[in-house]
Amino acid sequence: MPNAKPKVERAPRAGAPPAPRPVEGRQARRKQATEQRLLDAALAVFLRHGYDGATTGEMARAADVAAGTFYLHFRDKRAVFDQLARRAAHELLGAWRAAVRPGKPMGESVVVALRLAADYWRADPARAKLLLEGGPSLGSEGHLRLVHEIASVLSANAAAPRAAKVERLAHAHALVALGLGIELGRLIVAHGSAAQEVEDLLRLVRGTLPAGG
Repeated sequence: MPNAKPKVERAPRAGAPPAPRPVEGRQARRKQATEQRLLDAALAVFLRHGYDGATTGEMARAADVAAGTFYLHFRDKRAVFDQLARRAAHELLGAWRAAVRPGKPMGESVVVALRLAADYWRADPARAKLLLEGGPSLGSEGHLRLVHEIASVLSANAAAPRAAKVERLAHAHALVALGLGIELGRLIVAHGSAAQEVEDLLRLVRGTLPAGG
């Protein structure tokens, strides 16, 4: 019987994509899943005890992880609270991106954003109260990041994106959307659904912002 030829390892072709790394992919997914579990647990603990009464130890226990695991993901309870606020903002932004259409006037897009914000706050008033009034503010830097994200969506969907005037208008409309979106949440926290007040505000915004903006 002839000797078997030794197997020759071929070098990857130039420009070929790197081989997948399944172990790293699984680790990243596990890390993300643990972080989401910690966020959900932290939200429950904050809702039960308030920001001041919540502890990272109870968050770890509620997520069924070791206390040290918490600190692999978050620096302290302020960091996890900030991440909960960012998660809420990104959920709202995602719903809004899916709802707005290219070429839609900015004023109408702001009305859509405010209606979505009102629905979001109504869906869980306890969460709304916690995020809007029960803990530390995102601060000016966090708010400016949100304004920039909102303005980017408005500018990208404008009839003439990236024009200097469009970008200025988008920034101004973003300030309106964020400011009123937060105030709508506070109104709903204080007065329940506040259906009529919300509709009155949306009518005012629609009549005030330029139709062609």
